[in-house]
Amino acid sequence: MTQIFPFRGVIYNIKKVKDFSRVLTQPYDKIDDRMQKTYYAKHLNNLVRITKGMEQANDNELNNKYTRAGEFFRQWLKEKILVQDEKPAIYVYYQTYQVDGFSKIRKGFIALGKLLDYGKKGVHAHERTLLKPKQDRLNLMRSVGGSTGQIFMLYSDPELVINRLMDKTISRKKPDVAAKDESGVIHEVWRLTQPAAIQRIAKRIAGRDVFIADGHHRYETALNYRNEMRRKKIKCIEPESYRNRMMTFVNMDDEGLTILPTHRLIFGLKNFSFGKFLKKLAPYFRTDVFYFHNGRSEEKTREILLANLRKYSDRAPTFALMGRGLKKYFLLTLRNEKMMNKIITERHSADWKRLDVTILHSLILDHLLGITREKLEQESNVRYTRYVAEAVEAVRAPTKSGLAPIKSGLAGKFQMAFLLNPTKIQEVKKVAAGGERMPQKSTDFYPKLLSGIVISKINF
Repeated sequence: MTQIFPFRGVIYNIKKVKDFSRVLTQPYDKIDDRMQKTYYAKHLNNLVRITKGMEQANDNELNNKYTRAGEFFRQWLKEKILVQDEKPAIYVYYQTYQVDGFSKIRKGFIALGKLLDYGKKGVHAHERTLLKPKQDRLNLMRSVGGSTGQIFMLYSDPELVINRLMDKTISRKKPDVAAKDESGVIHEVWRLTQPAAIQRIAKRIAGRDVFIADGHHRYETALNYRNEMRRKKIKCIEPESYRNRMMTFVNMDDEGLTILPTHRLIFGLKNFSFGKFLKKLAPYFRTDVFYFHNGRSEEKTREILLANLRKYSDRAPTFALMGRGLKKYFLLTLRNEKMMNKIITERHSADWKRLDVTILHSLILDHLLGITREKLEQESNVRYTRYVAEAVEAVRAPTKSGLAPIKSGLAGKFQMAFLLNPTKIQEVKKVAAGGERMPQKSTDFYPKLLSGIVISKINF
């Protein structure tokens, strides 16, 4: 049964850091080496030193990125760079962002959520997890004794009762935290401490199913940490205990929710022939060809291609295909969805088999190209990108082609690129409610929730 609780959040002291934008970070799994260095240079108290610290040559069991994270956390609390609230609160969290030229607001709230094992009514996952990230986050939780990053949870409230309550509560109030991230997304947080309002939100969401949108590794890490603490019979003061975990709850029925597609770039296929591959596709897909000759016509052709990709999204599974060095694009439309019953021999629901990412991974990548699930997990033949322009660059001919100048270091390094439509929220709900997991990189909920915007500390 879903339960939420207010808690005494830990928040950066604006008097000390001056600008929240200089100390908050993207989720740890989005921080690459370049971004990590950028965060280190932004501010001495940037959260990256805790959530994803740099390794050092002389690291050992007693001195490493995890022990340093714990030391930073305790020292910053002592120096009042981080300050824990005195009153329990639910934290209203709004994100204002641009997508496809339109401004949107995603509305959510941060609270402690009761940790429930999978398989029990309440919490549903939709993505597979890997061991290494979970071990990394577990080591960090052990050292810090709390959580710096969010778990993104979805709930269903078609009447938007909670959203209207939050709107009313924060009306004309200045946010307690405000920051702008690298993508221009504005993040704002308000403390909600009124017991009556907190009780109304808690009552409204109580017992409803919730779905993990982002943070599967963090959720499973929290379960592992909870079980570890139980075995050790560690005592805490509720609700700020290891039995609950900080989460951001967002209404899946709100128009402010956006899922972006994640496109696939293919490389490293030996003895690969694009012509032979098209012949392999023919029995399964209807293929439409879109030609172009130069940079200007390529842009127009791409616009038409993407318009058709979106147009067919409600009719049949459809993908856009780009081949390296070719002055033509392809639109692949599955001829018959029933053929997936022969391709997929494992027991899965019809909803799972109809997912675009399932068809791409099972039929095209695995069955036709030999890129197995193991290879996908190792990313030995596939790289992922959110950006169509990056996919175009990735398959562009490295020689003179009459196209616009190459801007990225990816140019010509990939054999193919597949462009997808975004997974629909109802598809996520159906598959997750059935206890199934989607293939990797099936969803990209945009924008990401900032780490450090509120921190939870276990009250041992």
